[in-house]
Amino acid sequence: MAGRGVVWLERLARWTLAGIFLAAAVPKILSPSDFSADISNYGLVPDVLLNIMAITLPWIEAVGALALLSGFAAEGGLLLVNFLIFMFMGALGWAWFKGLDIDCGCFGHVDAKGHIGLALLRDMGFLALGLLGAWLRVKRFKRAT
Repeated sequence: MAGRGVVWLERLARWTLAGIFLAAAVPKILSPSDFSADISNYGLVPDVLLNIMAITLPWIEAVGALALLSGFAAEGGLLLVNFLIFMFMGALGWAWFKGLDIDCGCFGHVDAKGHIGLALLRDMGFLALGLLGAWLRVKRFKRAT
């Protein structure tokens, strides 16, 4: 693959992930109480941490998205969003394993009626995109040196 192709494919992966993470963060930032309820449904977080998590996690998603979008600290942004996707997949996998009939909450409370298994499959695609972006980023800068 030509050098320019790697650059643009890596940017496309980063920008796509940035759009996904901004789309996920904004509704949760605007309605932390709904997001707190969604987190609670998983049964993984102690009640004392629910509100803190519901307030901070969407902002962490937004910061990661902005890093990917701007290219400033893109490596850190890729690391962060890949970690978050992996963490979200763990929570979704837990819910699916336990047979929980809950709202995903992935894109705010409006995304409420999706099947957990489909959300897990979707996140696998997001992780593949994130890992591709990270691999292309490494490949891009190894070539430059």
